[in-house]
Amino acid sequence: MPQNSKFWKYFFITSLSLIALIIVFFLSFFIYYSVQLKYGNSLSIQNIASQYEKNFSSSIDKDAPQNVTDYSKLIQKFNPTQGEKNAKITIIAFLDFECPYCQASYNTFKHILEKYQPVTQVIFKNLPLAEIHPNALNAAIADSCAHEQNKFWEYYNALYTNKQLDKDSLYYEAKSLDLDMIKFDTCFTSNKYINNIEKDLEDAVSIGLRGTPTYLINGEVLEGDISADEWDKLIIKNLNK
Repeated sequence: MPQNSKFWKYFFITSLSLIALIIVFFLSFFIYYSVQLKYGNSLSIQNIASQYEKNFSSSIDKDAPQNVTDYSKLIQKFNPTQGEKNAKITIIAFLDFECPYCQASYNTFKHILEKYQPVTQVIFKNLPLAEIHPNALNAAIADSCAHEQNKFWEYYNALYTNKQLDKDSLYYEAKSLDLDMIKFDTCFTSNKYINNIEKDLEDAVSIGLRGTPTYLINGEVLEGDISADEWDKLIIKNLNK
């Protein structure tokens, strides 16, 4: 009788353990896929970035991308904007925070935006070339988290001004702008807006962009570090249409 009691005791404990393991397995499975559905797969952005950079590498010696007639399809609800929605001139900027040409053109572009602010609307799109700019993706994720707290353009200016894109610096700039750091950290560590960045990359691939910076002015594609004089001519040309 004692042996039977001992057997049933072990049987009961073993059964409970197996049931607990099954519950933990399915719970983990459920949580994992819930996170994927909500935030996206962190590998997917790397795959899209690799696809873009492959496209970029093979396009260097090809003709420049064609102008985009229906450029409104590139403007997503999540893209940060500045200026009047119904402005006569729409500038869509595909930028990479670690791109040296983007950094070199920052001051000129900022001056142009201030000069023509009453007649322009600017749409920012992330285009992090993660394989050649190792900090670009984290910077794109961080700027999306700043955008969540309505501080995108302040954060954008800080990153291009200070040019420090390691994780500590990304957090330092967020704190300097008085962002809610608990929300920022949760957003950043969860890759909350990774799907938005992926969509910007897909948009770039869809119109055959070759690198950063690339701007669309009312659909006309412009590549590289553009001088202030060139900007003036392009904007005045579009204002006179």
